[in-house]
Amino acid sequence: MTEHSLWRFSRALHRAINDRQPDDLEALIDEDVDWAIYGPIDMFPFFGARRGKAAVLEVVKQIADNIRVHRFDRESVMLGVDSAASMMRYSLTALDSNKPISLRLAQFAQFKASQLTSIRILVDTFDLVEQALGRPIHLPKIAS
Repeated sequence: MTEHSLWRFSRALHRAINDRQPDDLEALIDEDVDWAIYGPIDMFPFFGARRGKAAVLEVVKQIADNIRVHRFDRESVMLGVDSAASMMRYSLTALDSNKPISLRLAQFAQFKASQLTSIRILVDTFDLVEQALGRPIHLPKIAS
């Protein structure tokens, strides 16, 4: 049995972010990749939708300019022949402030011929924004 495309992509993505080595990642991304990270774009400009390999490689560079990945744990993974879904917990450091950040995300990826063709990443943004601001967000009580 061959290795699933998710494992190769995941290793290459982390090398591209932490070691600034995008070469392996470039080979694993389809020319017309559809990429989206859902979250507050005003606070994190590397969130949002991108289309095409060049745009995705640029956003990965932007991520690498802002964070360092220390650890990630896959809480749950579901693999299909050419698809994968996972719940993950990350331990990161914001490079501008040296602040630790912990976040959870859900990731849904599709592959064709071992290349990433589509990815959707949903970030637990409420917790992330609180950490980025350095204080809790107090919301009005909706129900008693």
